[in-house]
Amino acid sequence: MAGDTEYTRHRVVIIATMYVGYCFYHLTRKSFSFIMPVVMEEGLDQSDLGLVISSQTMAYAFSKFLSGLALDRLSARSMFAVGLFLCGVCNVVFILFDSVLLYSLLWFINGLVQGFGWPACAKVLRQWFKPSQFGTWWSILATSMNLAGFVGPLVTMEIATSYGWRAGLLIPGVLSLVLAVLSYGLVVDEPSHVGLENLVANTQKKTTESKGEAPSMLSLLDSPYLWLISLTYFVVFAVKTSCLNWGQLFLIQDKGHEPYVGSLFTSSLEFGGIFGSVIAGMVTDKMVKATPLTGYGSPRHPYVISMLVTMGLALYGFSDRVEADTLETTIMTIAFVIGFTSYGCINLFGVLAIENSPSNLSGTSSAIVALAANFGGLIAGYPFGLIAENYNWETVFIILEISVAVSILLFIIARNIKTRIGPTSAQKSA
Repeated sequence: MAGDTEYTRHRVVIIATMYVGYCFYHLTRKSFSFIMPVVMEEGLDQSDLGLVISSQTMAYAFSKFLSGLALDRLSARSMFAVGLFLCGVCNVVFILFDSVLLYSLLWFINGLVQGFGWPACAKVLRQWFKPSQFGTWWSILATSMNLAGFVGPLVTMEIATSYGWRAGLLIPGVLSLVLAVLSYGLVVDEPSHVGLENLVANTQKKTTESKGEAPSMLSLLDSPYLWLISLTYFVVFAVKTSCLNWGQLFLIQDKGHEPYVGSLFTSSLEFGGIFGSVIAGMVTDKMVKATPLTGYGSPRHPYVISMLVTMGLALYGFSDRVEADTLETTIMTIAFVIGFTSYGCINLFGVLAIENSPSNLSGTSSAIVALAANFGGLIAGYPFGLIAENYNWETVFIILEISVAVSILLFIIARNIKTRIGPTSAQKSA
């Protein structure tokens, strides 16, 4: 049918544009982390690096939350393009200075504009894909972060060691400026903007007409399920961020491995995340199709629990079993498993928050759980860097292992909890 062809054509262009664009969101966000071993040669210590990372993470946490709220009312296309452009500007300006304070300030600004990206992607996906497709395409788009994380450490480190660490920030910054302009021209907010029928019903309008008031953020916060997702997301994101930010330094400083092994660990984790993200979405979409949502529990929950258990075991293997003589392939395998499980969970938490919320508050619901996640990322920055500096990295990983164990227990106990978050949303088939 002509209509189906038009939907497909626009979906391909939108997904491709946002995929490449979000790759560079991630590159500009993580470029400093990728080159930390080279930057440390200029005299920065772990607490300095932690301060820079935490300044960005703190800003990113609040920005992603506020952007999610704003995007329920603003254009996702504009937010995505503007955010990407400003990320590029931050990377380019960063290389002009030589001060930890200014680095932290610029990375704080970078974090503020980084928050524009994923909420915009989530809103566009919700508008362009059916519920039975949503988890799969959410997960596929999320692999843009993993692809950037897989290629980024290797390419950025090579550039940094050959031409200086500033070149490792400049190149992704300039490319982001170009992609931002392209994104503004190619991304479409919703089907009706190109003459097609919208797939998502206007929940706010229907609720207002039937009950006299629209669902609000407070109605979402009343849900214990939203808090369960948020808490578990907090822990998983802290694990993932700790491994990405500090895993390479743990291997180099505590275990005596060469810097390239640290880069292999980071790249392997992100490589695992690519498969973990896609498989989590595809497998659990099939589970939802076989066992429709009932409002209590979710067909996706068993998969989440299995990933949490596996992630905990892999984390233990990394922190307690890796030594100076451990084979590189073993380290890469552990990193792959951590990436596979952590990114699989991360993507499913976002899907669970959105698919169980009213369509007009999907951005808000996503923003709430993302805020919790980014607080996990914040803890994984300066606080964990300080703990490692005063104690050791093993202490950091013990804290993470205990947190994962508690999360597993809570999720098992509450696996059949009421999952409706706020008023019921409606969505058409297309």
